[in-house]
Amino acid sequence: MGGIETLLLELCKAMKAGSNYDPAVCVFEAQGVLEKEFERIGVPVHVVQKQRNRDYLLPFKLSRLIKNESYELVHVHNQMAWLYGGIGAILAGKPLLYTEHTFLQKFKPSQQRHMKRLLFWVGRKTRLVTTVAKHLIPGLEQDMGIPHERIRNIYNGIDPAPYQLTIDRERKMRELGLSPNKRIVGIVASLTEAKDHATLVKAFSLVLQDVPDAVLLIVGEGALEADIRSLVASLNIGEHVCFLGVRRDIPELLQLFDVFTLSSLVEGLPVSLLEAMASGCPVVVTRIPGVDELVDERSGVLVPHSNPEEQAAALVRLLTHEDMAQMLASAARQRVLDEFSFAAMTQAYLSCYDDILSR
Repeated sequence: MGGIETLLLELCKAMKAGSNYDPAVCVFEAQGVLEKEFERIGVPVHVVQKQRNRDYLLPFKLSRLIKNESYELVHVHNQMAWLYGGIGAILAGKPLLYTEHTFLQKFKPSQQRHMKRLLFWVGRKTRLVTTVAKHLIPGLEQDMGIPHERIRNIYNGIDPAPYQLTIDRERKMRELGLSPNKRIVGIVASLTEAKDHATLVKAFSLVLQDVPDAVLLIVGEGALEADIRSLVASLNIGEHVCFLGVRRDIPELLQLFDVFTLSSLVEGLPVSLLEAMASGCPVVVTRIPGVDELVDERSGVLVPHSNPEEQAAALVRLLTHEDMAQMLASAARQRVLDEFSFAAMTQAYLSCYDDILSR
């Protein structure tokens, strides 16, 4: 469960509530955390299991599913889905929309070369391509040969209402086994190389020198969890770091955060950051493409990536200067309301569907 999955759930809810489209979802792994939530709103979830490494049969299975269910349009998210789902749609003779959420650079160089060759061909058959941030457009034009007129930028958007709530902080802190007077630094992100939790953990060990009552809440799961836990232990800060895993109470948790932070190396347009800003949470994030389209100097603190000292200094500054933190948080919330509307995002995707199917 990451940003793409939660965004897709909200998009499906909106489509079911007020559009001419009837969505279904297909995933390559079973027993996802959100599966039952899709089914509760009447969205079928098809699991077509992907084999490890390359799966040459998967596109044929997806093509058969598309034909059997009489789906009229296929919308794929990120490169792996574009590769397999895209070929499946082409084999089924159905129009294809692709949304780019992150760089291809998250893959190993050998994988990148292989995928570029295949995706160049799939891209020629893709009716429209959308990006969640403008910095992703040049890569699609240069690496995939997508003509500029077939690319649209649609910023991720969220409904701010669920994030503007009042909670019983003391009760929520007790629920997490924490003393109410602790200062909370939080991150909501998959535990992967791209998110670079290691830099954050090192930064947080420095934060404790100035703010000894601080606690770091790590929300998310991923392949690097054992490595991150080992780093926490080696720095002797285990009693100040809580691994919360996957959670569905993010709006409540964000109300606990005195500062939200990301240490990412690569991002598209992070949904968790949008959620934090909508919650009125001060943010310290890395100055990387995508993030800098969402946060500026008036709405948060931007720091260099891979630099624990700079990240620590920014976290300490906001933890110890409440007026500054609140000023940034207020501007961040307003920025989300003004520029990252969920309704605008939904309408933009529906317009893409209309345009594709009217051709």
